[in-house]
Amino acid sequence: MASKNGLPVSSLEDRSAALPGGGLRVHAPGKINLNLLVGPRRVDGCHPVDSIVAKVALYDRLDLQPRADGQIRLRCRGPSCGPDEHNLAFRAAKLLAEHTGCTTGVDIELTKGIAPGRGLGGGSSDAAAVLWGLNGLWSLRLQTETLAALAGRLGSDVPLFHGSAASRVTGRGECVEPVQLHPFVAVLLLPDCSCSTAAVYRAFDERPSPMGWQMDLRVLAEPPSAWRGGLKNELAGAARNVCPEMGRLWDELAAAVALPVHLTGSGSGMFVLCDDEAEASAVMARLPRDLPCETLVARGNPW
Repeated sequence: MASKNGLPVSSLEDRSAALPGGGLRVHAPGKINLNLLVGPRRVDGCHPVDSIVAKVALYDRLDLQPRADGQIRLRCRGPSCGPDEHNLAFRAAKLLAEHTGCTTGVDIELTKGIAPGRGLGGGSSDAAAVLWGLNGLWSLRLQTETLAALAGRLGSDVPLFHGSAASRVTGRGECVEPVQLHPFVAVLLLPDCSCSTAAVYRAFDERPSPMGWQMDLRVLAEPPSAWRGGLKNELAGAARNVCPEMGRLWDELAAAVALPVHLTGSGSGMFVLCDDEAEASAVMARLPRDLPCETLVARGNPW
């Protein structure tokens, strides 16, 4: 997992654990986009993407308890999860019940550890975790391909959380293939401000450009220091326009750490990719103490 202003403790080896009363605890990891290429909006309103995504050991926790009355209830701890009808964990449970005709309900207790609006994919990961967890809790026995297809109906980022620890994501997010990624440690920098994904894409659409070329995936098997300088996020300019405060902080961070600072997703979260914990410690030591952001250190998630 990740620790605030310090080095990571060990990441979770197990995705789930049994709870008393027949329930299931499921952990939902965050993600960072190492490379994110984006094309102009298609006629269906979606943007084609080509992204290398790595899961990180930063988690939301979902406790799932079966209900005999068929109802689906959600309780959230931590940052606001919004109305139930908009929450991806709740919507995932509803979708799965409707798709399968399952009449067993569930109480979902969601404990947020992943800050929303920072490009870390917490909501999407929650949805994938609920689909995966309820597939077992409700004894549905759906194949991973079916869960991934349902995930795609919930959001473009949801299917990748049914994939491996690191993936290449293409199409509008529905095409996910595993990639070999060298172990890494990421220093995560989470500004006080957040970025609206919709607003960032609107700003991107004002100046659309052809999708760039993806990096040679073979280099990812080498330590990050060999290739982190070539990473690119084509939403970065739009995110800076939407959230100038983030842009100013980005420039300050880059000057302080003297290493590439990258944006994840549509922001506002940023990261410095390190080879190991020693390098991450050195980066943390160079950060100004009065930064208006939360700093976390996390390894890559193993699953």
